[in-house]
This record gives sequence, structure tokens and C-alpha cells, in this order.
Amino acid sequence: MQRFPAFSPPRTIQRYECGTSRPRLDAAEKLATALNISVDQLLGTDGMLVAQAAEQYGARGAKQAQQLTDEVTSLFTGGELAQDDMDVMMQAIMDAYWLAKEKNKKYTPKKYRSKGKQD
Repeated sequence: MQRFPAFSPPRTIQRYECGTSRPRLDAAEKLATALNISVDQLLGTDGMLVAQAAEQYGARGAKQAQQLTDEVTSLFTGGELAQDDMDVMMQAIMDAYWLAKEKNKKYTPKKYRSKGKQD
């Protein structure tokens, strides 16, 4: 296995390859650069949603996004949906997910808001 300077132990890469863990978005960007591919090619459409959800909403957001993509893709298992159509559908689901997350944001009292954020 080739050692990538952007990562620590090779075990980390091995976990990504086995699917036992997913890289954070910043780590995925470094790995994609090292492999000379896009992040989307590395993670896939559903992987991008999970990585972005983890980045923005933590482990709970990642778990929700993973569950959503698993349920949606299982609907079409064994079916005859072209890859382009599947990509368009996943993009629409991603857009709906982000819209729902934004709309369902909880109110944060002013004293707990960070200085840069104003609701």
C-alpha cells in the first residue's frame, strides 16, 4: 500500500476501503487530491451527503443522512433505473435533505449564538 502524506496510519485508509469508517470531508479532499480524482468520485453521491452532513451536523446528522440514503437506494435494488436517473434522484434527495435541515433549525437564544451568526 502506498503511503499518502496527508494521512497518518495506513490503518485509517484500510478502514475507509473496508467501509468500517468514512473520511471526514477535509480528509476526503486530501485523499482525492492524492489519488488525482474528484471527491465525488471517491465518496459517491450518497457518500458526499453523509460527509457533508457529518461536517455540518456531527455524528447524528451523518447517521440520519446514511439512513436516508440506505433507505432510498434499497427502494431501487434489483430495479432497472439508469445510473444517470439515480444520480438525478440522489441530487434531488440531497437538496430536500438540506432544505429540511435548514427549515427545522431550532431557535437559539441570542446569548448562546456565536458572534458571526444571527437568526
